Order: sequence, then C-alpha cells, then structure tokens
Amino acid sequence: MNEDYYDEIIVACKASDIVVTPQCLYVSVADQRMYFYNETQIETVYVISTAVKGINQIQDSEGTPLGLHEIAEKIGDRAPWGTVFIGRKSTGKFFTEYGDWETKGYVTSRILRLRGLQEGYNSGGNCDTYGRYIYIHGITNEKKIGMPWTRGCIAMRNSDIIELFHKIAFGSLVLICKK
Repeated sequence: MNEDYYDEIIVACKASDIVVTPQCLYVSVADQRMYFYNETQIETVYVISTAVKGINQIQDSEGTPLGLHEIAEKIGDRAPWGTVFIGRKSTGKFFTEYGDWETKGYVTSRILRLRGLQEGYNSGGNCDTYGRYIYIHGITNEKKIGMPWTRGCIAMRNSDIIELFHKIAFGSLVLICKK
C-alpha cells in the first residue's frame, strides 16, 4: 500500500488538541478510499462512496463533511447482512424487498454514526455532522461503490462495513479529507 496518511491524522489531532486513538480512519474523498489504521499501520484499505454533491459541512447541503470526527455510535451489531435501517432502526427487511433499492441509497447492514470534533467547522450550529446524521454505512447498490453517490454519508460494501464495525472501537477518530 503506497499511501500513508497517518501523519495527517497526527497533525489534525495536534491542531485540535485531541489525542490520537489506537485505531483511526482516514477518508480520501478524491480517491474514494478509506484507510483503517491500527496502531499507526494501515491494516485495510476500503473502497467507498462519498456525496454526489461533493464536500460541504452545512446542514441540508447533502455534502460529505471534512475534518476530524469520532465514531459516536455503533448501530446494528447483530443485524443480518443487507438489513435496511431507517432512522437508525432496523426495518427487519432485506434491501431487495424495496422496489427502488437500485436507485435509492438505503442504509444497510451496520451504521457508524460520526460526531464532528471541530467547533464551528463540523460541530455545532449549521455545520454539525452529528446533527446532520452523517454515517459510515452499508448501501444497497454496491455497483456504485468507488464513485460519489451518497447524500453526505460514507457508504461501503455490506461485507466491508460489517468487518469494519467489528474491528473498530467506539470513539475511534475519523479524518475526512479532500485529497
């Protein structure tokens, strides 16, 4: 793996006076990749999808927010692969039970809800990641993974979000960057 963004995570944490967590994620919007770091080393690189409307912190923008975040909630621990969540609650239905599953990006399998850690940038007021319900989650149409397709969230293949959900700790840091 030739990309190493760990130094950027360290710089962002120092600038915000935040201690780096043992596990952290670096999200590259430009590359549509997410890097899972375990004790300073890249363990896994995931192909993801971010917002079709690009980068934006503002409420109702449907953009993916930048900056330093933490995993504030882990939802769906025992849900079957492909289960649809609406309002962070399991519907008990598999995504193909919805006729529009190929065109609508349902939240599936697992949810890692993000909280922004930079006041006035991705936390508080009209730029609050947590208040915007921004997640890392599975998605129905996995053919879209690798290209911008969401309404602000970070979408993953269902098997990938399940894997990540079980290995990343609650409270781990997530740095979302343009490059």
